[in-house]
Amino acid sequence: MNNSLVITALGSDKPGIVSELTGLVTGYNGNIKESKMLSLGSEFVVMMLVSIDISKQANLIKELKKVDGLNISTKNTKLQKLSTDEEHYKIKLNGADNEGIVNVLSNYLTKESMNIIDLETKIVNAPVTGAPIFNLKAMTTVSKLKNINEIKSDLSQIANKLGIEISVTIY
Repeated sequence: MNNSLVITALGSDKPGIVSELTGLVTGYNGNIKESKMLSLGSEFVVMMLVSIDISKQANLIKELKKVDGLNISTKNTKLQKLSTDEEHYKIKLNGADNEGIVNVLSNYLTKESMNIIDLETKIVNAPVTGAPIFNLKAMTTVSKLKNINEIKSDLSQIANKLGIEISVTIY
């Protein structure tokens, strides 16, 4: 019987982290269903959703904890079923890097009962001036009963107040 396990790992960035962790998962016949792996500053972060036979799970966890230089945690989870009562929207935001943008957006989404299922931010330099430009991409779910035109209008008002651009598309 397969079980779903979330594995997170954090440690100093160096070559071979992904190979070592995925090798252990594969060695115990685990299957990586979803993952995100990235450098944040000088650290490397791994998040994986793994399907693994329940009889092999304890041994995999034991081996993962032995990996040198990584703080590893695991948690059992259940796979989420896709709801037919929800729409999925992609929100893109970019503009001058100001404190609080993520908080303002997430507060609005919470107020509208929109669930953030994925959120990524980064700062890039503008092509000509080199000024820092804040970029955000978020994937959200919202009840089909919500009016997307009202949401777009509200987000447009937020964008105007913050001096940024926000777009919303269905995906």
